[in-house]
Order: sequence, then structure tokens, then C-alpha cells
Amino acid sequence: MLSQQHKMVFDETIESADFSEILNINTVLRMLERHFQIKLSSRLPVIAIYSVYQQLFKVVKRYDGKKLGQLNVHTSSDKHGFGDIEVWNEDGTPFEMVEIKHNIPIDRNLIFDLVKKSQGTTIQRYYILTTYKENFPSREEEEYINKFILKIKKDSGLEIIANGIFQSLKYYLRFIDDYKNFVKAYTNNLIGDAKNSTEVKEFHITEWQNILKEHRLE
Repeated sequence: MLSQQHKMVFDETIESADFSEILNINTVLRMLERHFQIKLSSRLPVIAIYSVYQQLFKVVKRYDGKKLGQLNVHTSSDKHGFGDIEVWNEDGTPFEMVEIKHNIPIDRNLIFDLVKKSQGTTIQRYYILTTYKENFPSREEEEYINKFILKIKKDSGLEIIANGIFQSLKYYLRFIDDYKNFVKAYTNNLIGDAKNSTEVKEFHITEWQNILKEHRLE
């Protein structure tokens, strides 16, 4: 059972997400970047990308007739599924997967893992996204990975996209008419996750509430 204190924090945070001023992409990204810097925050980028997928499903034709899987418990997604975020065909076969890393550079071993996971499946596209500032451990590794990704596409048809979280969010948010809907979705998913798992803590909610309040007053 949730304590009364937790319920109050959750309710106040939802209210804080009701923005009165106009948001832009850079403001949203600054808010998320600050939130991701809090301790024990590896779950937060997953929730952010999931929230933006919920918005993309409303407007992007690629996802017509597709199903967005439930937000998996982070610690078990790798054991029981293809990724942190999963998009499925109507017939229940996998279509598009997203693997998310927090402060971990993308190296060739992570790409090898995606290739292994996708073998013998109907997955068309696999994203691997990271909050690591440079995305890759070195320029040489990035060049190797880019060449390897092209070879995979040519040999198997699987498209792998390796990128930074914030670059991807900036691109995705351009498809969304009202950024408030994304912020509200992120807030609701954050609170839902706090209720259903142990990864999102009360201090994550409280910090997000503070960020929301600050931007309301600007």
C-alpha cells in the first residue's frame, strides 16, 4: 500500500505538469537532462523514450497497426524480452526494439548483442540509445560501428540505429504538436513506475516536481 505521503507527492507532481506557458523542445530537453543527472537514474531515460513513443504512435504512419508493449520492469526486460521498449506487429511478432543505456558508451559488443537477439526474428529496426555524452568510447569505435551497421543492413536487412538519447528526443519531439502532452505522459509514467517497481524512488518524483514548478514560474 502506498503511504499517504507518497500519494500527496504523486498528486502534486501531476498538478505541476499542467503547464500554463508555452514549451519548446530545448526547454523540455533541459528539464530531462537535469532530471537524468539525479542519482540512481538509469530508469528515467527509459521512461522518457517510452513516453515519446506514446506520442509518436498517434501521429507517425510507421506505427499504424502496431502495438507498443507495456513498460517493462527495467531489471527484467533484458531477460524476458528484446529491449527496454518494444513495438509489436498485430500478429504478435516483434517489429521495432529500443535498448537504452545510461552513461554507458555504445561499443561494438553492444551491437553484437543486438544482432544476436534479432537473429531469426521479424525485427526490422533496433535502436540503441545512450545518455553518454560522446555516445561512443572513441572516434575509431564509432567509425567501426557505423561500417558494421551498414554491413548488417546489407546482409540481413536489419537496421540498427546507434545514437544519443537527447539527439533522438530532439528529433522525435519535432513530430509532436503539443510538448505538454509529452511532459504529462512522462510525469504519469514516472509515477506509474514508482507504484509498480522499486527503481523510481520518491526523490525522483520530488525532483521532477521541483523542475516542473520552476518552469511554470518562468
